[in-house]
Amino acid sequence: MTLFGRNVLSVGQNFHRARALTDKLCRCKFQNHFASNIRAASDLLGSNRVDLVPSHTYLSDGTGLGLLASLAHLPVITAFLCLPVENSCLWPPAIDGGTKCFGLPALRPLEFTRTLEEMARYLSTRTQASCPRLDDLIAVD
Repeated sequence: MTLFGRNVLSVGQNFHRARALTDKLCRCKFQNHFASNIRAASDLLGSNRVDLVPSHTYLSDGTGLGLLASLAHLPVITAFLCLPVENSCLWPPAIDGGTKCFGLPALRPLEFTRTLEEMARYLSTRTQASCPRLDDLIAVD
């Protein structure tokens, strides 16, 4: 399988709950793809271009941090981890353009959606190189 266009790879077993997020990304001309674990994600990432990877923190065959290791050699990837909290989740940025970016503030679901919409706007009309860095998109107080 070869993926064309702007691609999102969501990694985790419960992304069906993120229907609003995937619908927004589709409207922004992203193609959504899903993998339930690190092995399936690594197989897909090994032979296809993916621009964005939101991942659950805990996966059936390891953690999202293990997945980040397989993203380290891909310079265009932006990745977020999902940390479940009571009745919601937080989305800490993990990789920005292939560079680890731990330390940026975690995003609440609405902030995360807005940040992804902004990224999608840039990526749908320009190249990844012109997409602003995450710390420019995320308001740091």
